[in-house]
Amino acid sequence: MLRRVKTLRFLRNEVVLITGGSSGIGKQLALEAARRGAIVVVAARNQEKLQKVAKKCLILSGRPAFAYQLDVTDPDAIDQVLDKIQHEVGSIDVLINSAGLGEFTEVADQHYSSMAEMVHVNLLALMYISRCVAKQMMDQGYGAIINIASLAGKIPTPNSAVYSATKAGVIQFDNVLRMEVADYGVQVLTVNPGPISTKFWAKGDPNNTYQAHLPKWMFIEPDELARRIWDNVGYQTREINVPTYVACLGWAYRVIPGLSDWAIKKFFDFQQDKKSL
Repeated sequence: MLRRVKTLRFLRNEVVLITGGSSGIGKQLALEAARRGAIVVVAARNQEKLQKVAKKCLILSGRPAFAYQLDVTDPDAIDQVLDKIQHEVGSIDVLINSAGLGEFTEVADQHYSSMAEMVHVNLLALMYISRCVAKQMMDQGYGAIINIASLAGKIPTPNSAVYSATKAGVIQFDNVLRMEVADYGVQVLTVNPGPISTKFWAKGDPNNTYQAHLPKWMFIEPDELARRIWDNVGYQTREINVPTYVACLGWAYRVIPGLSDWAIKKFFDFQQDKKSL
């Protein structure tokens, strides 16, 4: 089984399913997989954008590429799309759950609908898709499941309570799933990036409060992150924490949580100043 997992390191002719594959990090993951010769399958809600990504993947890989419209909050739609992929493309060798969203608002001001949507997209859908694909991978005796979590799942910041909670849930879900599928030759890789330079911020932080305040060195480019992720598929890597400071901050928060809380609140005091204007 280990030998079969190692073949995923090269990706050539492997079937790769990426949710949230129409834009952002999901799109970059799809393009990088295509460059490495994978058969790329992208799924998201925007069919027009998906088709454009699939066409680019076809050109880059010289292999078939597929696009499936999918609302990950609909479990019936998930079942139908996974069934179509099985019959039209083949068994999934690598799954990447990249679909996600965030809204950065104080808990007291957050509406139930936005809280529920984040939990559903970022966590519940990810868990259900992982569960469905894990069963297939266990039967075939190998595979890799990559779930995009976040630095926010390890380090809390003001105005991100619900988002952080969903990402912390992803990390813990993966920790358990990893143990349950390890004997079947299935890798579970959790990715905890810091801020990424994508349009995610335009939706989650429309006033540009976070992004404008954070120094540029804290951000990672999506294509760089995509390469880093694919370089670790097929190995025994459990987590990827990028950039390097992510792992350092996570360690510091576990060791000195009280001091860390003080430092984080001090760093984000600019938000309180903006509210008082």
